[in-house]
Amino acid sequence: MVGLTFCGRQVDPLKRWCAVVGPSKTYICERGLVSVLYRAVWSDSFTSDTDSTLERLSRIAADWALEQEGAEGLPEGVTELDVSQGSHRTVHCRRVSGGFEVVVDDEKPSEGTNWTTVIRVVKDDDAVRCLVENRMESANLTQHFSIGRPRLVHDMLELASKPTLGGSPLLTEPQPIPSNAVEILTDMLASPSRTLPIIVCSAPSDPEDSSWLDVAKQIATRTEGIAIVVTLDDAAVTAFKAQLGDLAIWGGGIRVYGPDPVAADSDGWRHRYYLRNRWQSARHATIDRIVYSVAQLSARRRVPDSFKVFDDQSASSDTGAVALAEVEQEREQWQFDYDLAIEERNDVEQELARARGHLARLKAALLVENRGDLLWGTQHDDGMSIPDEVQDTSEAVLAAQTYLTDWLAVPDSAVRDLEVFDTATESYNWGNTVWRGLRALAAYAHDRSDGWNKGGFWEWCASGPVDGWPATSKKLSMSEGEYVQTSEKLSRTRIFDVDAAVDSSGKMTMLAHLKISEGGGNHIPRVYFHDDTGGSTKKVHVGFVGPHYLVPNKSTN
Repeated sequence: MVGLTFCGRQVDPLKRWCAVVGPSKTYICERGLVSVLYRAVWSDSFTSDTDSTLERLSRIAADWALEQEGAEGLPEGVTELDVSQGSHRTVHCRRVSGGFEVVVDDEKPSEGTNWTTVIRVVKDDDAVRCLVENRMESANLTQHFSIGRPRLVHDMLELASKPTLGGSPLLTEPQPIPSNAVEILTDMLASPSRTLPIIVCSAPSDPEDSSWLDVAKQIATRTEGIAIVVTLDDAAVTAFKAQLGDLAIWGGGIRVYGPDPVAADSDGWRHRYYLRNRWQSARHATIDRIVYSVAQLSARRRVPDSFKVFDDQSASSDTGAVALAEVEQEREQWQFDYDLAIEERNDVEQELARARGHLARLKAALLVENRGDLLWGTQHDDGMSIPDEVQDTSEAVLAAQTYLTDWLAVPDSAVRDLEVFDTATESYNWGNTVWRGLRALAAYAHDRSDGWNKGGFWEWCASGPVDGWPATSKKLSMSEGEYVQTSEKLSRTRIFDVDAAVDSSGKMTMLAHLKISEGGGNHIPRVYFHDDTGGSTKKVHVGFVGPHYLVPNKSTN
């Protein structure tokens, strides 16, 4: 990277890592943009000789970096080697007073990806502090990959006596909690000093089914260093539910409790849950989503000041360092404003979801009973009606397939790459917006069957129905532009599965779509559909729910 100008200043091209920008923790480096995927930070107070501990940790890092058990150590500077699966590895090692840093770059030309692992260990007072971070750079933005802790994290934590991050202990295995110790779990969840997510896996009703323990083990392995995983047997599940009520988890489900104090009256949407039938039908995808969600939180964790010893002090007076300081300050303000906006928007989405649920129930009751006095009687969900809100896009699709089948067809083939949304900061917002859109399509089909005949879906939305969708070009398109329709490459991405009663081939081109979000590039949600309310099925058929990059247009192609 030569002559890079950032924020109006020249950035030193010799610095390996140049700047950190944006809420997604993206680094500008000499190769381009690199995203932080995983960051584990912990400290451990040793009663034995800390210098000996540093040396043992250094040997663990050397064994892992060189893929050679019993390696004598890493020399200062750069080491080049070829490793498994066609990867070329570059290892950068440097030592500072009371610590060391190892940066491992794995280049995989066949995949067009570069993986970087940063290992930092430093002695601070009577404690040894460790940081392990994974970064990834890819030429293919649509490539799917799995996130998990590097193996050396386990080895480093095994060496520690009582590793902690803030007020949270780090565990290397799932922690079983018996019924008489559930209060310990609830106290941990309620603690304001807790800094790590807690993933609670509950036993299913079938005592012979041990698959849930295997799932808990897999999650604990991949989230080691960035989350705590606990398991609850049947008796503990009952005790846990008695403590937290609907905010608990049971029946073989899994719940991820974010690092906020949790009490029985806390907002449930902040703590995502995964029902047993969901992870059973899509085990690997569900585990991926759980891991992604906590890894994303870890990537946003601020690096403690103890590790500033690894900063390049020699450049502290040049203009590049000044620019970096300004960028970091702006980034921190951006991050704060961004997080605040997300929180406020989620609160609005929650309020809107509840209000829309009330209005939908009111409408149905008034139509059936022809009584206006049912207004307040339908204010609260009775547990038997369509849910007011969902946790994410996957749950929105599942709810549509469960509750809206009379008027809406959403085949499994329509569901594509939802982990892109379910693990994003916007997951709750996007999920409930998708849910609103699917409900609007079903309500339109229902009203058409009741005699509404003043046009199509756009006209119905524009008429202001209770369950409507915004009839604006930013939120709804009933077709695609000429460029997409005439481009064979682009138009074929709009060919989706459909009921044979609609088209005997079982396939058709769908151009009408809901725009779930604006901005965000190729990773924002889209919902494509076909209106057959005037045909044989009397339904709306959804052909696609997934990210924009799978249905590119002129601007994204």
